[in-house]
Amino acid sequence: MLTFILIFVATFSIAAAVNMQSRNAILGHYLALFLTSIFIGGVNLFILKTIPSIHNVWHGVAYVLGGALGAVIGVYAHKTIYNKRK
Repeated sequence: MLTFILIFVATFSIAAAVNMQSRNAILGHYLALFLTSIFIGGVNLFILKTIPSIHNVWHGVAYVLGGALGAVIGVYAHKTIYNKRK
């Protein structure tokens, strides 16, 4: 169960950060782009060093659901953060 949670959180985080990074690049938010890039590198390193393979179907489910939900939440969070600044 712990591995499922770690995989889910890692893929959720990476997908959210990649979507936020894309929006930061498009909108010219250079400091946020730099910080999200560092975060993505750290999460990628964590994934590659600690979760090298899928051991059962639930690990695959964690990868897929974490990435899908992270992508949606990343876009939503970026819109929420930058709409509050205006």
